[in-house]
Amino acid sequence: MTLSLNAVRRAAPAEASRVSQLLQACGKDIQNRLGLNNWAVPYPLELVQAQAEAGFVWVLEEEGQFLGTFTLDFTLPDEYQPDWFTEPHAPAAYLHRLAVAPDIQGRGLGAYALREVERVAREAGAHWLRFDAYSRNAGIQTFYRKQGFARLREFQMTLPSLGHPDTFTLYEKKL
Repeated sequence: MTLSLNAVRRAAPAEASRVSQLLQACGKDIQNRLGLNNWAVPYPLELVQAQAEAGFVWVLEEEGQFLGTFTLDFTLPDEYQPDWFTEPHAPAAYLHRLAVAPDIQGRGLGAYALREVERVAREAGAHWLRFDAYSRNAGIQTFYRKQGFARLREFQMTLPSLGHPDTFTLYEKKL
């Protein structure tokens, strides 16, 4: 799938609820289709709103419809340790909540979105793109490896939706 470059843009703060609805739909889809609960509890609208206000939330849009979203910032998440990375102090971007609308998954939009994430990160001066993925989701693990991301390690993290520590896989890619 290819979209025009102007189809990938920062979400306006007023669009946070639409982004939140997309994330909720993806969470329900993951739960229904795969039986995984890591996105079952919606990300708080206040979080999406604050990150949109900071310019970190992006949407993939066509004819007014949000097809996907991602959040990209440049601060090491509290859950990560700097020494987990190949070049711990190199400028890096951190990807959160990459999502594609459930009814159009499997058509290449996820790979397209990742290429756009990489472009945005490079343009912002990042040398590395880093993120984590739920280790129990075998399909997403395969997807990220096919997109050229190196698996670094597994680590424990507690999400509100899980209520207990579970295993996540950390990835990075040199840009």
